[in-house]
Amino acid sequence: MKEKSMAISRRALLVYGGKVAAGAALLSGTDFGGIAHAASRSLTIATSGGSFEQALKKAMFEPYQKANPDLALQLDTPDDAARLKAMVEAGNVTVDLSSTGDFFGLDEDGQWLEPIDYSVVDKTMLLPGYAMKYRVGNDIENTIICYRKDKFSSAAPEGFKDFFDTTKFPGKRAVWKFVAGGILEAALIADGVAVKDLYPIDVERALKKLDSVKADLIWWDSGAQAQQLITSGEAAMGILWGSRAFPAMDNAPVGVVWKEWLSGGGWFVVPKGAPNKAEAFKALAFFLSEKPQIALTKYLPYGPVNVAAAKNVDAKYKGNLPTDHLDTRVSIDYSWWIKNQAAVDTRFQEWLLG
Repeated sequence: MKEKSMAISRRALLVYGGKVAAGAALLSGTDFGGIAHAASRSLTIATSGGSFEQALKKAMFEPYQKANPDLALQLDTPDDAARLKAMVEAGNVTVDLSSTGDFFGLDEDGQWLEPIDYSVVDKTMLLPGYAMKYRVGNDIENTIICYRKDKFSSAAPEGFKDFFDTTKFPGKRAVWKFVAGGILEAALIADGVAVKDLYPIDVERALKKLDSVKADLIWWDSGAQAQQLITSGEAAMGILWGSRAFPAMDNAPVGVVWKEWLSGGGWFVVPKGAPNKAEAFKALAFFLSEKPQIALTKYLPYGPVNVAAAKNVDAKYKGNLPTDHLDTRVSIDYSWWIKNQAAVDTRFQEWLLG
């Protein structure tokens, strides 16, 4: 997942209720070729900043600016949903387009968002499930089991059942300390619940399964910490964001398990009352086309949402992108989590202290 984003991403956390300092300096059109003085159109895009924004700049924003020299393209941070909501409620929207995580942009959020204009954005070029009413997908991310090959040389783990089997696969487990980060779903699958029957989540059953490995769990709070737990060997196995699991493979004998990976993604939304929403939809049509979507895979280990791009990514990335394993994904029900996260987290915190 991004150092924003997940299958359930850092950015998903920010969107769901985290607080991020606003007020980062805008990057003007001059950052995209020094042509701001000629601009007759304007577009402001909010992102989460950092390496994620840099990837978007290289794959999407810079090529779009080059193709539209009369456009002043500005970048703003953060892409926090609370900030977007406040803009809309105050009637002072300064962002035209925003990246976002899995927990924002669902139908429940329609009061703050413009419907995506699919007369401009061609939904037929997108994979199923990524053209929603108030948001459109940008990338497919994953949270995935990874393990130390040197710890399990005779047999590799194959899924969540093995993740919870500390007899056959002994050692510590690195797990995200975020109740909506997939750990309850993983526990239920390990306990025999079919993926199609995960929701509504049986919280007590999931916690009971977690009891069986509680002494072997190491809880992580950041992607960097998760990666370190695996590369150092302190944890024999972990459930990590893909953006941390794959770099870990470059620095240690680490393997990943594509069965039962947890699916999330990055999205774009247009705030209600965006001053340049027509420009936002034009930009989206470009960002989600084949070439920019393929380009994004060069900078981030995420799958494209564009159908043609998913088929035509560089051969060296084949097999290591979520789009190569869509048949084994576990899709998180974010609508369920939005309604139930507070109550479930209260019970989860009680369990952690018990």
